[in-house]
Amino acid sequence: MATVVLRGMDLAQRYEGRGKSVVNALRGVSLELGEGATLGIVGESGCGKSTLARLLVGLERPSAGSAEMSGESTSSLDGRTRARRIQLVFQDPYSSLDPRQRVRAALREVLTFHHLHSGAEDQRIDELLDMVALGRRFANRYPHELSGGQAQRVAIARALAVEPTIVVLDEPTSALDVSVRAEIINLLIGIQARITISYIFISHDLSMVRHVSDTIAVMYLGRIVESGSYDQVLDAPLHPYTVALAQAVPVPDPTVVRPHRVTPVLTATGPTTRGCDYQDRCPLVEPHCRDVAPSLDDVGSNHRVACHVAKRRTTIE
Repeated sequence: MATVVLRGMDLAQRYEGRGKSVVNALRGVSLELGEGATLGIVGESGCGKSTLARLLVGLERPSAGSAEMSGESTSSLDGRTRARRIQLVFQDPYSSLDPRQRVRAALREVLTFHHLHSGAEDQRIDELLDMVALGRRFANRYPHELSGGQAQRVAIARALAVEPTIVVLDEPTSALDVSVRAEIINLLIGIQARITISYIFISHDLSMVRHVSDTIAVMYLGRIVESGSYDQVLDAPLHPYTVALAQAVPVPDPTVVRPHRVTPVLTATGPTTRGCDYQDRCPLVEPHCRDVAPSLDDVGSNHRVACHVAKRRTTIE
């Protein structure tokens, strides 16, 4: 079993709105990331994926719960130490790069701040650019002189500059063309094959997550409703919401007929004060679902699901 390098325990985040309104962006999320592994996190917009990313890297403090890296509580780490261990790559590379800084200056700033490779910064910068398949000729360019894919490669190089053990990627390909997305994904896989590094890959693109992830967690309204290996979650989904996500992925072959599955009712709804959050959208809902919120339990082979009906049917089978 792989060493756990990151563990989140019952992470919750509340945001105070205007008046007395409160938004519960995260509600008790627990997860584990193994050394050299990739955890994919999927879910629709607004389910709390990006909030989770910000909590894990320390950009926000959780309202409740805790996280630890390699057995050490992240709350006990100062900002510099935490940044050396875990880095975040944002969705829009242009918004995360200083438009007034050349690529070389942006990378040098990271090395200088963390006192890395003193006296050999230029050599290290060249190595980082080679690592992300850009080449040294890009070192003197400004962000506006880069394409979207090139700018994202620079953002990845900057994250790798501190030699972290974990990189959180928050929808790193959603702003890119389809062909460029594949290049970035293959780049990340190649880097992971060369150095020991763990990824948390956040996306709403299931096909992309399948390609890059070892395990997958499905989020809905601030909670994880299903998790497991990619083949368990995407090929044999148990939670009705995961079924809906899997059915939404188009099949490129017109001769392939999908097996018939129960289609959830996709009506807009929010968190419930009682019972399962998915009850108003679920075609499998039972009276018990409206009274008791399901817990995320293992149904075998580390496949976890938060659904009363799915857990019972799996036990029967």
